[in-house]
Amino acid sequence: MKISTRRPKALTALAASAVILLPASASAFEFTLSGQVNRLIMNVDNGEESGVVNADNDVSGTRVRVKGNGDIGNDLTAGLYYEYGLQSNPSSKITADDLDSDGVGGNVGAGDNFSNRNANVWVKGNFGKVTLGQGSGAADGSTEVDKSGTTVIQYTSSSGDILSSMDYGDSGVTVGDARSGFDGLGRNDNLRYDAAVDNFSFAGSYGNGDKKELAAGYKIDNFEVRVAWWDEASSGDGDKGAAISASWLADNGINLTGAYSGTDASDDGADDPTNIYLKLGYKTGKSSYGIDWSETQDLGPGDGSSVSIAWVYVPLNGVETYASYRIESVDDVDDEDDIDAVIGGVRVKF
Repeated sequence: MKISTRRPKALTALAASAVILLPASASAFEFTLSGQVNRLIMNVDNGEESGVVNADNDVSGTRVRVKGNGDIGNDLTAGLYYEYGLQSNPSSKITADDLDSDGVGGNVGAGDNFSNRNANVWVKGNFGKVTLGQGSGAADGSTEVDKSGTTVIQYTSSSGDILSSMDYGDSGVTVGDARSGFDGLGRNDNLRYDAAVDNFSFAGSYGNGDKKELAAGYKIDNFEVRVAWWDEASSGDGDKGAAISASWLADNGINLTGAYSGTDASDDGADDPTNIYLKLGYKTGKSSYGIDWSETQDLGPGDGSSVSIAWVYVPLNGVETYASYRIESVDDVDDEDDIDAVIGGVRVKF
């Protein structure tokens, strides 16, 4: 949905606040409203409790966004980006206590998750792009390069997005305790700079709490690679991390994806936690298929791992239906307390 107007004073002033001088010739901004709804039905069995839940898919949750941009003269473009999450019962918040073996519903109430995701202004020119406000740091997404077509339900951090609060049996250990994709520092209040030269991209950001992030990437039609480094100085001793991910898509639809990341956020004398992710996929027509494996080492009580299969079907533009089967396990917990999840859902973009 696009709305064009002449000199919308409040929003133009907001977008141009990132610019030191706004020329008087600035005339028209164009605004776009978009978003998505992403819902799933999931049958979960953690070895002690089982049940069916109706949830918002936290891999890519329900949200609405407004974007605006316009020519402000002197070969400069300014804009704004505001995005708000509108999740009811997010999948990552569902616990074993929420499961109801009698069917859909019951005591399933992870609650609502309404929150600002992005609220920033930017200016772009021949020098690159400067962004000010809440948004992704430079390293956010550094483990998420993926050409499989199954990322709506299956990607590097989907273990935590789907089942983060779920216990392995009655162990008291949750998926979130044992698993992490170590994907930068997420969304923060940042000052960020982006630039691109041919097929190469570069980014750097500085956020509240002395958060520092750097990233670089290379992208062509059938291949992409991304690397990143970060330093979360506000954590006390300054946890540092790094990540790399790559994905390749062959002409026949076969694709390979991999990621490796980690931080130095370990106790004295302990090994630093790391995560590895591998996926084999196949794309044909309107369908995409994937099988993946991932393992996080030295994060919590035992190494956590997962394996999943996924199918995504796109019947028309903006609509994705999906199905997946996932197994989560952790060392030092009996195999019968592995978490099994059968998932089906749909994402509709507008």
